[in-house]
Amino acid sequence: MASYILGLDAGNTVIKAILFDLSGRELAFAARDGRSSMPKPGHVERDLDELWRNSVSVIGQCIAEAGIDAGEIVAIGCAGHGNGLYALDRAGAPLIGIQSLDTRAVDIVAEWAEQNVGDRTYAHCLQRPWAAQTPTLLAWLKRFSPALFASIGTVFLCKDFVVNRLTGARSSDTSDMSGCGLLQMQDRRYEPDLLAAYGLGDCMDLLPPVLESADIAGHVSA
Repeated sequence: MASYILGLDAGNTVIKAILFDLSGRELAFAARDGRSSMPKPGHVERDLDELWRNSVSVIGQCIAEAGIDAGEIVAIGCAGHGNGLYALDRAGAPLIGIQSLDTRAVDIVAEWAEQNVGDRTYAHCLQRPWAAQTPTLLAWLKRFSPALFASIGTVFLCKDFVVNRLTGARSSDTSDMSGCGLLQMQDRRYEPDLLAAYGLGDCMDLLPPVLESADIAGHVSA
């Protein structure tokens, strides 16, 4: 039986899939535009159900174009835009998808700058807060949307949501979590003092286990 590898890339605007054989030869490519909404000035969000439908669509297009059996795909690699915030509720259902184009938290960033929060976070994660950074957005939800914040069960980044829909896995990786300022860089782990610097000391349970980028996150169930 032949074997194939699928790549999936969920950007802020387009989701793309590409299929290769094991020699690296491209067999099929598909892309779909996604829609963003701006429910309020500075708020940039996407429908997570649409993101999943588009993911299914481009995967299906690649399989059909190449004329292969889906069972012949031996591995899927998922990528996505960094930062933003993609949350599931406590039952594991899609809750909110905030994109990395969002600017709702600019006032929090300015406030934190006056309080030297960036110096505290930099000591742990080598980053200072900015408006669409994942912990900054989570802090904004905690302050200004407490009912929604209380409903959050898991904080993902974009590609983590797609992996979760494909496999049921609740995980992220060191690349995304370090890139969004949530990982203590030296030990590649979550750090209570770092979360406390963002005012998120009570949010450790919302963060998924962290894998290395080349680890197997799960097996396709959808």
